[in-house]
Amino acid sequence: MKKTFTLLAATLLLASCGNQPTVNYKVWYDWPERNLPADFATLGEPDVQGVKTNLDLEGLDDTKNHFCALFETTLPVKQEEEYNFTLTTDDGSRFYVDGELLIVNDGAHGPIEKKVSKVLSKGKHALKIEFFDFDKGQTLVFKYATPTIPERELDNTVMAREDKASNNKSFVKPQAKEAYKRFKAWKGKDPVLVFPILTDIHTCGRFSYKHIGYAATVADIFGADFMALLGDIGLNTYPATVDAEYAQSIVDNTRDNMLKYKGMWLFSPGNHDWDAGEGRYYTEEELSAIFQQPWQEKGGKNLHLMPGRTYGWYDIPGKDFRIIFLNSEATRTKGEYYYCYGDEQLAWLGGLLEATPEGMNVLLLSHWMPQPMGVWNAVSLTRVGKEPYNNITDLLASYAGKINLVGLFTGDSHVNNYTKKDGVNYYITQGYGWVSPDVMIPGQKHAVFDYRESLCIDVVAVKPATH
Repeated sequence: MKKTFTLLAATLLLASCGNQPTVNYKVWYDWPERNLPADFATLGEPDVQGVKTNLDLEGLDDTKNHFCALFETTLPVKQEEEYNFTLTTDDGSRFYVDGELLIVNDGAHGPIEKKVSKVLSKGKHALKIEFFDFDKGQTLVFKYATPTIPERELDNTVMAREDKASNNKSFVKPQAKEAYKRFKAWKGKDPVLVFPILTDIHTCGRFSYKHIGYAATVADIFGADFMALLGDIGLNTYPATVDAEYAQSIVDNTRDNMLKYKGMWLFSPGNHDWDAGEGRYYTEEELSAIFQQPWQEKGGKNLHLMPGRTYGWYDIPGKDFRIIFLNSEATRTKGEYYYCYGDEQLAWLGGLLEATPEGMNVLLLSHWMPQPMGVWNAVSLTRVGKEPYNNITDLLASYAGKINLVGLFTGDSHVNNYTKKDGVNYYITQGYGWVSPDVMIPGQKHAVFDYRESLCIDVVAVKPATH
């Protein structure tokens, strides 16, 4: 019987995105009024202050209401031209350039967009936004454009395709090619399965083009059989949770950039992929239509999507590999287990494994790791018990000696890790992922980096061998 040995080739690719803009912010809580403070200088010491890379609310505590905030930064101007500024806020705001008040959008209200134009000379110009939130929705979106600069947010990596091209050439390609040399030496003349994994991008959509584009570059260099997206593009994080239009833009941006890759994508939903904004969740049918069905024509008869579900399988053309992609958030929209494989899916999986052709190698993909090592931080430690994962680990163990079961590959945990249980290999891949140090479990090694300045791609290589 052909046994399957595997190698997890964890390729860490770091790509600098150049100088990031610096935004100094200050926040004062318990602001009771329905208007902006007349003079922020009279508010005293702020409750929170720090530095961020964009004029927005990302990173601020979205559970807070009744606060006011001040954002200040410098905009470098390479040549004199007219700048068109757009500021959308909920609730009130004021916008200044070099101390001149250009936009007044005060009062408690829903999202209101204001536009203004001003000719800026070559050099550095001071930008300032004064903002307050009364209650309910919170929105702050700042963009600008000129005759020579397409509309973008302050962060110059958001829409700057020239940054993408430059970094791809200077950072990603050289490191990917160096990793490929090691892979090629290990591979020899043996047939292998190889694929990059993206997981836990958590970029709220704005940076997805960059990460997906870089991963596609790696896939091309390695001659990948497919690309895996193991969930958590960042939908149930602020501001997607309160803004349906913003949530949809994340989805559209991610899917559109996936479609630019000429090969196959296989998608397993994560716990941060469901929120459609303003209290509505995407259904399984909707997520499948967005992230799975666009590749049906390309996959042809080899790609099997379960109607109305987000699980299925893909038989690699010309290779004895069956890739099964699962939904580990089966009851997410019902408010039950945060991580769970539903009974219907498990029954389907058991039937599929039972019907696996002799000699076929089987590899499973999922967002969440159904193992104790998948409990990776202080939050999941308290909310995930053994009940949700025993069912699938027992099922896989029952087939470990019957079929060529490579194992289960997951994301979610923001680490690279491996264990073997009851004859089944379990791999956690880094993909991207970022973990706040204050939620780490002692002894676990997590990647801590800013996805706006660096990136991390895992390339998985599997080599079957006969004994």
